[in-house]
Order: sequence, then structure tokens, then C-alpha cells
Amino acid sequence: MKPFKKWSELTKEQKSGLLFGGLALLLVLLDLLSKWLVEKLLPLHSPVAVIPNFFYITKSYNTGAAFSLGASWGVWGRVLGIAISLIMSVAIVWYWAVNNKKLHNFERACLMLLSSGAVGNLIDRAFYWQAITGFDGVVDFLQFYLGGGPSSPASSVNPFATFNLADACLTVGVVLMVVAMVVDLIKNGKNDPDQKDPRLQKKEEEPKKEGE
Repeated sequence: MKPFKKWSELTKEQKSGLLFGGLALLLVLLDLLSKWLVEKLLPLHSPVAVIPNFFYITKSYNTGAAFSLGASWGVWGRVLGIAISLIMSVAIVWYWAVNNKKLHNFERACLMLLSSGAVGNLIDRAFYWQAITGFDGVVDFLQFYLGGGPSSPASSVNPFATFNLADACLTVGVVLMVVAMVVDLIKNGKNDPDQKDPRLQKKEEEPKKEGE
């Protein structure tokens, strides 16, 4: 029995699964690389304008879950972040592996984003203890403002917590997955053979009423 199949011997579904899996791994590497560069090149809490008064690169540390949830809980916040990332990573990868043959490429793209986001933050949270890496938390650096930049009187209008590429992948993946689920529900409803057209059902009921 061959341990590995040739690319030409793989099914279309297997090829798609491997391609999207490779892209997920690439996103994880890009996430870790971006955090490392921000950690090495930028001082803490010193905004760098990408689009003035709107988009800034600001290094900060997150000791909680995604978007700084639980960051004020100390060690318990870190434990919560690790637990959430671990559960999500295992659940998403398991679901993908079991159901890959039945998935559409759009669904694989959603799982690619979800898995890369969960695994990227899991790696950080599992090793971000300052005594081990020198990091004081997961590196977040993407920050958006409305109504002006960090020095503006209106800078308190900041609808987004500082986040990173992994958080962005998770958010986009969840939104796209919800869209895919809604579309599937609509399609299944239209294609349900047991669901009759209300107009036909009304015509079938009319003779019964006349006979009564």
C-alpha cells in the first residue's frame, strides 16, 4: 500500500482540500511573520499611520481572547484564550477532514480562514509567556478609527479593538460561513420535493370542498 498518492491519482475533492489546506498554512505563517515584524520593528503603543485619521499600525499586547476579550482577567484570561483557540482549532480541522468530500470550494475557503485564524492565535497564546519568548501577550497591531486619528478629540470613536491577521481571518471566515449556510437553506427549501407549490395545493383542496 502506497503511503502517498500521486497528484494525478487524487480526486478533485482531495486536490481542493490540499490546496485550501496549503493556503491555510500560508495564512498562519503570514500571521506569525507579521506579528514578529511588528514586535521587532515598532515600539509599544506608538501608532504608525497607513491611512491618516483612519487606519494605523499600533503594537499592543493582548492577554485575553480575540479582540482583547478577557484581557483584564490576568492568567485566567490567557487560559481562556488558549482554551478557546484550542477547541476551535481541533473542531474546525476535524470537521474539514471528515466532511471534505461533501464540501464546496466556498465552504473550504471559509474553513481555510477559520482554521488559519484559530491556529495562528493558538500558537501565540501557547507560547507568548514573557519568560519564554519575551512577548507580554499576543501581538495585535491593526487599528481603525472613525472621526479622526489617535490624537483627535474624536478618537474615542473607535468601533474596532486592535486586532491581528488571525483575528481578521476568523471574523471573515465566520461571516462567509453564515452566508453559505443561509444560501444552502434557501436552496434546500426551493429544491425540497415534499414542499408543494401553494397554488397547486389550493387546487387540490378545491374538489374536496365541493364534494363535501
